[in-house]
Amino acid sequence: MAIKIDPASFAATLFDYLVVGGGTAGLTLAARLTEDADITVGVIEAGLDRTDDPKVLTPGFTPTMWDDPDYDWIFNTVPQTHGNDRVVNHPRGKQLGGSSAINFNYWTHASQQDIDDWGQLGNIGWSWEDLFPYFLKSEKYDTPPASVSAQVDITFIEPNLHGESGPVQDSFPPSFDNFYKAWEPTYKNLGLGPTGDPKGGIAIGAYSTLLTIDGKYASRSYAGNAYYKPNVGRPNLKVLTGAFATKVIFSASETPLIATGVTFTVSGDTYNASARREVIICAGAFQAPHLLELSGIGNASLLKSKGVPVLYDNHNVGENLQDHILLPLAFEAAPGEVTFESLRNDTFFSNALAEYTANHTGPLAAGSCNAYVSFSQILAALNKGPMPQSLLHAPTRSRIPGQPKKDALILQKLLDPKEAGLQEVYLPAGTTPEHADNASLLFSPDPVLYPGNYFSMLTVLEHPLSRGSVHIVSADPTVYPAIDPNYLSHPLDVFVLSQAMLHLQQVARTAPLSTHLKEGGHVFQPGFYELNEQNVEAFVRNSFSSEYHPMGTCAMGPREEGGVVSERMVVHGTSNLRVVDASVFPLQVRGNLASLVYAVAERAADFVKVDRA
Repeated sequence: MAIKIDPASFAATLFDYLVVGGGTAGLTLAARLTEDADITVGVIEAGLDRTDDPKVLTPGFTPTMWDDPDYDWIFNTVPQTHGNDRVVNHPRGKQLGGSSAINFNYWTHASQQDIDDWGQLGNIGWSWEDLFPYFLKSEKYDTPPASVSAQVDITFIEPNLHGESGPVQDSFPPSFDNFYKAWEPTYKNLGLGPTGDPKGGIAIGAYSTLLTIDGKYASRSYAGNAYYKPNVGRPNLKVLTGAFATKVIFSASETPLIATGVTFTVSGDTYNASARREVIICAGAFQAPHLLELSGIGNASLLKSKGVPVLYDNHNVGENLQDHILLPLAFEAAPGEVTFESLRNDTFFSNALAEYTANHTGPLAAGSCNAYVSFSQILAALNKGPMPQSLLHAPTRSRIPGQPKKDALILQKLLDPKEAGLQEVYLPAGTTPEHADNASLLFSPDPVLYPGNYFSMLTVLEHPLSRGSVHIVSADPTVYPAIDPNYLSHPLDVFVLSQAMLHLQQVARTAPLSTHLKEGGHVFQPGFYELNEQNVEAFVRNSFSSEYHPMGTCAMGPREEGGVVSERMVVHGTSNLRVVDASVFPLQVRGNLASLVYAVAERAADFVKVDRA
């Protein structure tokens, strides 16, 4: 049973550690730090505890939480200059568990080179070898029953690469649609089958994809019920929900700055919470830099222009925003195929809900598949030559120092035939790119305009060269920051995505996947059309959205090389303020970010423990 605490009592408590944000990273840290009964931790979370909510726990209900302010912060980008002024909505979890409560449950992993590259940027002690134990520490792999292996290939799994006793459970879904069953065989027919278990950070290809679900009940396993709920009775852990952090408090005239607490509001009333040892921001790639700037750490000229007193001048705060840009290609499904649109039928939905409730199977427990494909493989599949040299040497538009070194590492991976340049996934649903500004509509086509059953292929650029920013527009903490990913600002991103779209079209028309699409993948969902070299770039600029993986805005690294935090995630210019979330990732990685956020938070907890000693 949760131990409730009111805001006045929370503010009256002197904690050892204050954690701002009870999301994926924040709850991981809180759970690990309070393993020591002598250490007290207070967590400030703006959302509520929804760990028993069917919308959160049922995989098939995920999109119903998007654009709902009870679950989602509902961020939007500014109009994108290089994307025909498109605005892209970004769902971010507003509840205990953060975005791990509203994502699509994908349990994918960075490559070894992705993490080794962080070390190449001046972050001593960061490599795949250093981080891999924390991937294991966070995971509990549920070995699937024979009913799963009888339907899909799981022979690529290497059990020694998976954790056995971590908090977050992952497993294969218990139910598979025909698209899932056809996914890996289709890529094998194209020479793109799995080369091993991608959990090891090397293998690429298409494979049956693990999800963060309880293998027995097919319900979401996430920070809320994996790290928080089992530890909710600890007397040294206090979690305050419905509380909005507005500023970090520092002691007067100290160099470096010493964080002593956090100002927060509840129902319009303002309180100050206190920390004896550290304040740890776990607010994500949009809100972590926002809170730093509101607290006086950032670009001095920007802060002064907004009326924020400057405590530490660092122009890198809020810069280096990177995101996985996503593009869809949707087709009509063959007659009789089950898709998300099937749930529009009241009888079908009632039966699906009854099956999930009784047996934890059926459409509401199903998942989808993933493929890591190198750009070299895509060019070969399309019978294309090498990339134009002019694109390889196009200058970056980033304003932060150290960018040429980062660009060189990205280009090295893009040219490496063993590194994933693109992630290709599918959804058994239609897609409406015109609704990039509303994620709840993006994968839920209007039944009047789109009355059929559809199938979407999605491509995701894994290592973009485009760089953006997140910055305050007001000293008022309730005013959202300006989010500008600067999508498609680098011409190489446009070229890579254009070729990737042509590849999706090829995959959809390859058996056995093509047998589940109308006329073998030659009938598009309304709004989509045949892509070719002449029209694909315009399609890219008119149709992109996001896979919702923003990172990099409080980048780890030396200040003179674009860093905001040290390799131990301590904010430059301070002695005891850390940031621990995806904002510290200096370079984008392949795959979905949840597994990496857990691993980094697990490692950060050890940093905090060692530094305390």
